[in-house]
Parts: sequence; C-alpha cells; structure tokens
Amino acid sequence: MGNNRQIEFKLNNAKKFAASGKFLHASQLYKSLIEEFPDNAEPYFQLAQLYQDQNLSKESENLLLNYLNENPDRIDVIIYLAQIYLKSSKWNEVVEILTPVTPDEEPYALFLIGYAYFMLEDYEIAKINFENFLKFNNEPELFYETQLFLSKIYLAQSKFNKALEYAEKSEKFYSNYWELKFIYAEIYLSTKMINHAIKNIETCIKMSTANYKVYKLAGEIYYKAKNYIKSEKYFVECISLNENQSTYLYIKLADICIKNKKIDKAVNYYDLVLKMNSKHNIALKGKKNALSLLKNQNTYNE
Repeated sequence: MGNNRQIEFKLNNAKKFAASGKFLHASQLYKSLIEEFPDNAEPYFQLAQLYQDQNLSKESENLLLNYLNENPDRIDVIIYLAQIYLKSSKWNEVVEILTPVTPDEEPYALFLIGYAYFMLEDYEIAKINFENFLKFNNEPELFYETQLFLSKIYLAQSKFNKALEYAEKSEKFYSNYWELKFIYAEIYLSTKMINHAIKNIETCIKMSTANYKVYKLAGEIYYKAKNYIKSEKYFVECISLNENQSTYLYIKLADICIKNKKIDKAVNYYDLVLKMNSKHNIALKGKKNALSLLKNQNTYNE
C-alpha cells in the first residue's frame, strides 16, 4: 500500500473512531500518523479538530505550532491556527501569527487581522486591513461582511456619512439581518433623524431575539422622540436582561418617571442608584428634586 493510500486508510479509521466517541483511539491513530509522516498536515488538522471538539483549545494550538516550527511556510495551517485563536478571543495572537502572511499568499489573512483589531477596538488599523482586503477578495459573502464591519468602524469613529455609505453597500447581502437595522438605527439617532431611527429599531426588534443592546438603543431613541412610555418600557427590558445593575439605566428611568409624573417611582430608582453608590451626585440631586416634586404634588392633591 502506497503512503498516500496508507495515510488515507488510517485517517478514515481515525474519523470512524471519533464519530463513535472513541476519542482516545482516534487521537492515538492520529499521533501515530504524525510520527510516521511528520510532514503531512492532514493528521495535524484532524487531530486539532478533535481537540477542538473536546474543548481542548490549548492542545490544538500547541499541536499546530509544533507543525509550523518545522513547516513555517504552510499558509493553510497558519490560517487554521488563526481561526482557533479567534474562537478563543486571542486577538493579539491572531495578529502576530498572520502579520507575515502577504495578501498575494492569502487575502483572507487581511480579513482576520481586521477582525482581530476590530475586537481590540483599534479601529484605524482594523479599517486599513478591511479596506485592503476588499482589493484582493473575490468571495461575495466576505465582501458584504467587510462592508458591514467598515460601517461599524466609521460609526464608532462618529463618521456617520461614511458609516451610512458602507451600511448601504452591505444591504444586498444583509437586508434581512437584524444587526444592519441596528446600525442604521444608531446612525440615524446620531444624525437626529429620529423617525428613520424608530423605523429601523422597530424592524430590528422584530428580527432579533431579546437583546440588551437592542432594547437599550430603542430606549435611547424613544427618549429622544419624547415618547417616554416606550422609552421606559425598553429600558426596563434592559434591566430584566442584564444581571449587572446599571446606574445609568436607573438614572435614565428616574428621569423618565419624572417626565411621566411617576414621582414615587423616580425616587425608588434614585434609591437603587444610591444603594450602589451612596455618593452618586446625580442620584443625590435627583432624589432631592423628586422628593420636592412629590411634596408639592401631595400638597396640591390635598
């Protein structure tokens, strides 16, 4: 049996072991292949995936690094390792391993580096990599996903016209995607086009599952629209979805309650803030004002 057929035979047996849950047998077979054929990348790929399936990311990473120490020019292995790093949110490692890869060798590296820098909130470097990727990429899905990322970057940089331009470019592929509607809503809120913001956030809510950041943005938009009933509704939804108590949301809700003439509820929200921070200046002033309003309200009612 030739080497290629022998490797294929053993790989198929290892896959069968893995599929039936016999991970130890599978890994032993992969390791024997690696020892016998150290230059062949396929056993490394499959054993790395087996480790991934067992949540053994570190073992997967070390395995591929060992291969790359002997075969530093294997771009496919570099990309695979970078994707493993991405799954583990190891953004700096992604950048480090992919930086030597040129666009001519693998344009996808630019996209992955752009994504890593985006997650590191280094938006300028992310933008450069995404824009360079567009010059080399031929895959439609990644083309439109890159436009979406560029829209997010320009939005984060408060460059709203550019953010809108790239959002519209991604529309062809992402027209039914909740996050695009969310981005539109953010852009229109920032540019004070409130009716457009409302339309997009409502569409976003219908498209998405319960989502803290979506409800928070909805609360902000309706607050700007002076629809305090809906604003309160969505901020309350935020609190129900987030275990971490937010002084910002409680302050916002207290303000809304005062506008809705629910003074006693406003006092309660200020008290919640003061339980977290007894010296919170806005809450102290707000509660004092609310108590004064409540006193006047009670006097008027008498």
